[in-house]
Amino acid sequence: MTQDKPVVLIMAGGKGERFWPRSRVSTPKQLQKVYSKNTLLKETLNRAYTITSPDRVFIGTNATLKKAILAQERTFPENNFIIEPEGKNTAPIIALASLYFQEKFGDPIQVVLSADAWVNSEKEFAKSIQKALKEADEHLVLLGIKPNRPEVGYGYIAAGKPTKHGFEVKSFFEKPDVKTAIKYIKKANFYWNPGIFLWKTSLILDEFEKHSPKILKPLKDRFPFKKMGDLGEAFKLLPSEPVDIAIMEKSARIRMVEASFSWDDVGSWLSLERVLPGDNQGNRHIGKEILFYKSGNNVTQTRKEFTALLGVQDIVVVEEEDVLFIASKEGIGDIKNMVAEIRKNKGLQKYTE
Repeated sequence: MTQDKPVVLIMAGGKGERFWPRSRVSTPKQLQKVYSKNTLLKETLNRAYTITSPDRVFIGTNATLKKAILAQERTFPENNFIIEPEGKNTAPIIALASLYFQEKFGDPIQVVLSADAWVNSEKEFAKSIQKALKEADEHLVLLGIKPNRPEVGYGYIAAGKPTKHGFEVKSFFEKPDVKTAIKYIKKANFYWNPGIFLWKTSLILDEFEKHSPKILKPLKDRFPFKKMGDLGEAFKLLPSEPVDIAIMEKSARIRMVEASFSWDDVGSWLSLERVLPGDNQGNRHIGKEILFYKSGNNVTQTRKEFTALLGVQDIVVVEEEDVLFIASKEGIGDIKNMVAEIRKNKGLQKYTE
């Protein structure tokens, strides 16, 4: 019975610089408690356990983060990691994981998730995955999210003719400008692309062979890797590409299934405005006691016993034990450039590590 359950790959690499100072190189955002009492990774693991057994859940990450993850998730199996020697976007690690799953399980259906999303209902998540699995025997399947705002930070999917459980896919659209996003959300067949994929292992490997041999061949020729150094040499030969571009936008075997849950990419401090409840003045807060006096539309995460804000609007305040970060919402888009500037200063580098 267990053999019929899907294998889940949770992609948990990345630096999460837009969540500095909570997120650092050694403890990126997926290892942080951002919108709940659980870390983003733990929230994703809990969702994965609603659709398969724990022994069939794998985490894709690097060797350094593996240690940090195991320090937090003490019961997670040490062998259930797909280790990438360097970050090269999503296509290379999916190809590597597929070779591993083929060797270990035969031809399982995979469910690929990212470790930095907010989902409002585990029950609806499981229901949507079960529906999508019905399309995954012969197709590469992705979930589609009905948009609730003209979001410029997400890719979009145009759904085509209905199928038994979902839709054919007419086309994919990259991140639009605001004007274009407003047009998209007015179309009934347009969906956000949350990067949640389902496919049979043999099928995704066939599509890599057909559409992206430059990624699959260096890995397949050297698989299985007996030493990390051998994998590192193979990875040097690979292009850095998302699976959307390497495979999904080229394949003729795509299906989309509409998700029944609400979803958001927890990509920056401002994303908390969409996933946390606010007060009457639109303030969002995680932490101990706080008073917003004549203050509105602020996002705050503090550690002090009590914080008071007086007469301030549209700011982000993040307090860590060693760093206090204050930004205007308007300027927070520059956070990655600011972190890069901090790294240049040898005396300040420790606050990013």
